[in-house]
Amino acid sequence: MVGISNMLLMIAAGFLSGLTGIGLMGAAAWIISYATLQPPLYALTIGITSVRFFGLSRAATRYLMRLFSHQLAFKAYEQLQLLIYGAMCKQLPLRTGLPQQGQYLQQLSHDAETLRDTYIRWFLPIASTGLLTLCLTLWLQTISMPAACLLCFLYGLHLIIPAIMTRNTEENLHEASYRDKLVDYALGQDELITSGSMNSFIDGLDKAATTYSYAYTQVQLRQERIDTLLSLLRHVGFIIYICLLINALSLNLVEPRWLAVWVLLGMGLFNEFYNLASAVPHLHKAHEAAQRIFNTEDLASHDNQPVPASTILKTHDTTEAMLRGEYITFTYNEGAPKPTPVFAPLSFALSSGKMLAIRGDSGSGKTTLAQLLLKFWPVTTGELQLGDIAYKNWSTPGLRKYFSASIQPCHIFAESIRDNFTRLHPRITEEKIWYALNIAQLDDTVRRFPQQLDETLGENGHRLSGGQRNRLLTALAVASDAPYLILDEPTDGLDKYTAASLVDALIAHAHETQKALLIITHDEEIARKLPQEIHLTPPATH
Repeated sequence: MVGISNMLLMIAAGFLSGLTGIGLMGAAAWIISYATLQPPLYALTIGITSVRFFGLSRAATRYLMRLFSHQLAFKAYEQLQLLIYGAMCKQLPLRTGLPQQGQYLQQLSHDAETLRDTYIRWFLPIASTGLLTLCLTLWLQTISMPAACLLCFLYGLHLIIPAIMTRNTEENLHEASYRDKLVDYALGQDELITSGSMNSFIDGLDKAATTYSYAYTQVQLRQERIDTLLSLLRHVGFIIYICLLINALSLNLVEPRWLAVWVLLGMGLFNEFYNLASAVPHLHKAHEAAQRIFNTEDLASHDNQPVPASTILKTHDTTEAMLRGEYITFTYNEGAPKPTPVFAPLSFALSSGKMLAIRGDSGSGKTTLAQLLLKFWPVTTGELQLGDIAYKNWSTPGLRKYFSASIQPCHIFAESIRDNFTRLHPRITEEKIWYALNIAQLDDTVRRFPQQLDETLGENGHRLSGGQRNRLLTALAVASDAPYLILDEPTDGLDKYTAASLVDALIAHAHETQKALLIITHDEEIARKLPQEIHLTPPATH
């Protein structure tokens, strides 16, 4: 994901930072111990110069370490964010609604931050401290092999013990449960107050908070136990290290003046071991974060695989049914013990130039069906086909080129009417904008605006009435050249005369352009105007 050269620079800077720190302590110890022998002043010149060199170098190498490590971390963070937003664009909308979409994005963003910090909190301390341990043990083994082995052993313990004591906890699960309840409380306060259930809900919220707090406390307690155990091992290990050096001194393997140097060199390395205590627990979190990011469904799905050029459909192919559904159903709570489909198994066929009405009561799954046709979600059972190609074999962008749709809810940009058209259709002409507005029965209204097409609409089109807003969305869909036009309740908020005129204009437009027209409506009279009609019904219950 990030350059190997940048990673090597970070490790080198971290290694030199630790090396200069240890060297500073060793040079200071050498001056003090050698000065006790009262040598000529010039004999201490090398030691004094070394202290100055290591002191200045430590500041410079620490700066370079932070510079390279943070550059690497933020470069990785940038790439991870692009990866996440790309995956989210493919997966949205989630079946669970807007609040859960926000939570999902927040979780992935937090995971990206965790992986970003992995370079600084895990990779850098383990790699740089490992190199320091290797260099020091290679030098020390010429004097005391047991002391060199002890340093390697302690380095290994600082990796193994946290790995053993760090186990999966339910902290994240309890946090998600508590967050869900907070969202429910924020969005459903009016309903809770009206039903008189506020007190019992608050009790449940308090219980979820207590459970999460306990899980979090357990995690902190576990980390404190790890830190205490490793601190004890370092202190005991340092005592043993000194004893091994004294033994080497008694065997004349080391000069007396070098004893203090080796003691302080070891002390400097033991201080570096301290940074390893939190590295392995962070690696565990980074592993979980990576699983959530890189195992997102669409990253490895067919969406990344383009449809071969030989299978691309011709827009105006014959009268053969190009859009087919065979016994399709869809379930929002697919993971539930007894998932309930939104509508009964549905089959249909729609050719170019044909028209179809989807009718049903509120909650019958009309909008859900439109979203399935646009591949927002895969069908639960059955199969959708465009031409001879199953939906599962289409890339989402490739499939949606064949559709123009206005489904609920749709967003209207705050700028002008012209801006809304050019955002969706960059090369559209003013003549075509007026044509689409005419089909939508909105052209006369727009002509009465002071600035006509350049009239500002306000946030999400709040300056328009409900009927005007729906007609503008219809016009935006009509302006597309896509062969399939899907309109979700285009007559909502309109009087009967305007609604009838709008549908008549849409039918005439479909005949003229040979587009397939699919209108979703609850109005029986509107549905009768189209030659084919499907009445959605809930699935049979047993």
